[in-house]
Amino acid sequence: MLQSTFVARFLFLLAVVSIVIAAPIPRGLRNARSMIARDDSDSDTASNSNSGSDWDSESGSSSNTDNTSVDSGSNSTSGVAFAADSSIDVAAILQSVESATSNPVSDANYGTGHDSNKAQIYELDMDSSAGRSVYAVEADMDVDCDGTDYQCQGNDDGQSETSYGALSAKRVPFYVLPQSFVDQHNIKGNSLGAIICNNKMFYAIMGDTNGDSPEVIGEASWLMARTCFPNDDLDGAKGHDQSDVTYIIFGSLVPGGINEDSPTIDVDSLQELGDKTMKEFKLSS
Repeated sequence: MLQSTFVARFLFLLAVVSIVIAAPIPRGLRNARSMIARDDSDSDTASNSNSGSDWDSESGSSSNTDNTSVDSGSNSTSGVAFAADSSIDVAAILQSVESATSNPVSDANYGTGHDSNKAQIYELDMDSSAGRSVYAVEADMDVDCDGTDYQCQGNDDGQSETSYGALSAKRVPFYVLPQSFVDQHNIKGNSLGAIICNNKMFYAIMGDTNGDSPEVIGEASWLMARTCFPNDDLDGAKGHDQSDVTYIIFGSLVPGGINEDSPTIDVDSLQELGDKTMKEFKLSS
């Protein structure tokens, strides 16, 4: 009697275990398991993908708060939120601008801060919707850290504000023009610029002016400079000295999403206006 009872209980437990083993895993648990596995396998990739993101304002380490990442590859604009669309023929634009030297702007021949190098600004005759006040200049690229990151490395004479607010030089791509040129030609603050460097094109705003005596040209924010020359370790005391950077200035076009009380801008609006403008870019024959 006891033996038969034991056998019956054993068979019942065996049947329960078989049912449990054969039951399917609930979808929620199955998804959770796959997510964990994917996270584990991708952890190194995710870490590497952030290695070229925004640089921290104090330590130079990377963060990814504003989608304005610096790509470490010398021939790629992948991941840079203010880069020109890949469909835009940058080489053709550069060639047309470099040959447009028939309209030099008077009294707009500025030093670059490097020996006796000079940079002449030219006015471009546009056959597009870019409007008037379109200029181009080929210059170097020194680092401007004015604004909320004025204490960046090597920036001994930085100012806590830019000419048009409290921009962050490490979070906003901006370029700099001489104050006299801005005043004489009514260049709007924060106006659009297309910057061609290393055969790549990026968009920026005219976020600061240079009022030194004598005035110089060829400056850009920390973020812009490091994006153009990611392998050169540029800072407030070390710029790109060669005058091989082309600045195309759209003095009457200003992207939306700019608040002078904010250290950041709407980079999507900047890229949208930049792509629209450069896809229609054409010089008058």
